[in-house]
Amino acid sequence: MVSLTQPFDEYFQPFAEVSGIPVEEYTTRVVPEWIATGLETITDIFTKGWLNKLIQFIAGAIAAGYATWGKNVDPRLRLELLTIGHHELTRILDPKPQDIIELRESIKNFIEAVKKGDWSAALVSVLRTPSEIKAMFGIKEATPAPPTPPALVAPPAPAPKPKEAPAPKATGKVEIEVF
Repeated sequence: MVSLTQPFDEYFQPFAEVSGIPVEEYTTRVVPEWIATGLETITDIFTKGWLNKLIQFIAGAIAAGYATWGKNVDPRLRLELLTIGHHELTRILDPKPQDIIELRESIKNFIEAVKKGDWSAALVSVLRTPSEIKAMFGIKEATPAPPTPPALVAPPAPAPKPKEAPAPKATGKVEIEVF
């Protein structure tokens, strides 16, 4: 039997007993939600806008589709995949207001970038930049160190003025040297 949640049965046994739900059913409900939330979180960290929604849709459709139409799928795995699939699919239908703004901007920016042939801008419209990811986690960008102030050194002493040679006396004669 293939199961995503069976390894967790022993850890959830006490909770299942208290709730009166068989442990297989308890973990089949709880663990897939955690898996789906983990997938959603990873997708949200690295993607944005329409690509984020597309990945969630594809992951949800594959999981729910295999659970629904897959042949010879163990019933426990079928329930696990249904939970994961529908978790991902419902996130597309339940956007926060900020998600709607980000989605609209992402589509607009992607189309404009593709029209211009600017593939870097197209990627930035759907993938989070390192600075965006750092901002999510409250990591501040390293600011460059301020320039080192010049050392406090006394200014150089002024150079002594050269002594002036005495002016030649005018004799009224002009001498021309010829080479």
